[in-house]
Amino acid sequence: MIGKTHEVRNSFLCMLIFTVCFWATWPIAAMGFGDDWSYIKSAQVFAQTGRFVYNGWATAMLGWQIPWGALFIRLFGFSFMAVKLSTFPLALATLFLFHLILVRFGISARNAIIGTLTLGLSPLFMPLAASFMTDISGLFVIVLCLYCCQRAVQAQTHTATIAWLSFAAASNLAGGTVRQIVWLGALVMVPSTGWLLRKRRGVLPTALALWIVCIVGVLYSMHWFAQQRYSIQEDIFRASFSDWSPVLIHLLLITMYLSAQFLCLLLVVFPLLIVWLPHIRKISRSSFTKFVIFLVIWIVFESLFHWELLWPQGSLFKEFATFRDASAGSALDVQTFFLPWSGRLAISMLVLVTFLACVASVRLKLGAQNRTATPNGRSEIFWLCTPFVSSYFALLLPRAATGEIYDRYVLGIMPFAILCLLWLYQRHIAQELPAYSAFALIVYTILAIAGTHDWYAWQRARLAAINEVRAAKVPRRNIQGGFEYDGWTQIEYGGHINDQRIQIPADAYAPNPDISQPPKDCRLDFAPKTPVVKPKFTTVFGPKWCLAPSQFPPVHYRCWLPPFQRTIYILRIPPALPN
Repeated sequence: MIGKTHEVRNSFLCMLIFTVCFWATWPIAAMGFGDDWSYIKSAQVFAQTGRFVYNGWATAMLGWQIPWGALFIRLFGFSFMAVKLSTFPLALATLFLFHLILVRFGISARNAIIGTLTLGLSPLFMPLAASFMTDISGLFVIVLCLYCCQRAVQAQTHTATIAWLSFAAASNLAGGTVRQIVWLGALVMVPSTGWLLRKRRGVLPTALALWIVCIVGVLYSMHWFAQQRYSIQEDIFRASFSDWSPVLIHLLLITMYLSAQFLCLLLVVFPLLIVWLPHIRKISRSSFTKFVIFLVIWIVFESLFHWELLWPQGSLFKEFATFRDASAGSALDVQTFFLPWSGRLAISMLVLVTFLACVASVRLKLGAQNRTATPNGRSEIFWLCTPFVSSYFALLLPRAATGEIYDRYVLGIMPFAILCLLWLYQRHIAQELPAYSAFALIVYTILAIAGTHDWYAWQRARLAAINEVRAAKVPRRNIQGGFEYDGWTQIEYGGHINDQRIQIPADAYAPNPDISQPPKDCRLDFAPKTPVVKPKFTTVFGPKWCLAPSQFPPVHYRCWLPPFQRTIYILRIPPALPN
């Protein structure tokens, strides 16, 4: 009973620490974050009408997240922040459950706290928790499924086992409507758990029946989504393999981007990976030689294609963790890298070498003679984690083939990586993590807090600049405010995004030949999708040769990461930009 009390108490402690750090960022801004402006609009319409209405941008089904956001609108009235903050309790619930999972797998109390905070205070989790994106809600459903499958494994009776397994399938089938990749819980993790427990009476037939029901449920949900007006269907098999040349290109892209995705995962769990660094001497000469060859290949790719090993396209880690100044998603904005290439190379080498040390140590069973409290659940961890993570990476293959892959995608497998690293360390090294692991976590926390704060400070400054223009009686449709602002303008005035991927209704997409094609460094790629925006003014980080000065003064704001003083400029867009 005392153990359970401490378990729950520490879970609440993790939630409290996250809450303090979260609000320290002051994530307040009356505009969207990433794609969530589209989801927020759907929640607003649901609160008004009780119906699901898409607007030509969402490729995720959104599911239960829309009525959940609508509930907060009903309680507090509509605002961007009311809807965004509906994600906050889901983030807390995710951390609570994840801590319980770690403890139930035999992870020590101290290590479980550090592991939980490695997830919650990461530069991926924290900014997404301040948004209405589907990443946190999807992660919550994944962690819930993992917890239920774990309880099924540890249940003392056949009836309890079947009950937990059934709840895992049902909750994941319903919860997976928020983000389709989440259904891997019902389609992979639940049957894997059933196979692990196949010797228990009635479990295997039940798991098979649940799997069939979930397949039918997933197919029906996908069919329903495909029939909705202004929904966007993504083709899993996007890449064209019509001849040998594209095959080679796609294979190369897949290798590049999946490697970047995996190494990005290592980067975000580095506070736990760093504990293996003292065991670097265990790396064999052949492994080190392969590492050097890989590093040389990477440097060549970096030089030829500007491919960054640890930071995939659209990297939140770059935008929120000092590796670059936050961009507005527009070529009209200045992106400032103040961590030089040599610094990124050094970090990449450190992460790779540490990972090699971890692999080498595990292979040699380093410290096996010092096992004082071997954690339980080797086979359980394998069957609950390995099939799910493998399937997760497999579903990233099509995106990797086209380069449309983002570091926030690793959030869905971060809990599994954290669990495995902690379990391996306690099994092969020591019962407690060293102090420098906590120190590395503190460094990451500072980056996450400061980076998230600076992003919202930038958004507030951008809104202040836009409001200056609006105060001069300039219509909203004549202001180019960046991806999130322009997307909301389009669906407010045009009803939906002008996207050629929309299938229903058939005439939704209207080519806009009137859109000028200015030089690349002055072009907003999102503009063809927002034809109602006829910009006369725009907000940028600095003067541009293709833009003219305006009568509006710049807006200055402070950041917690360098450069500490930043400025938003309001510039005028000439009637005809030079080509």
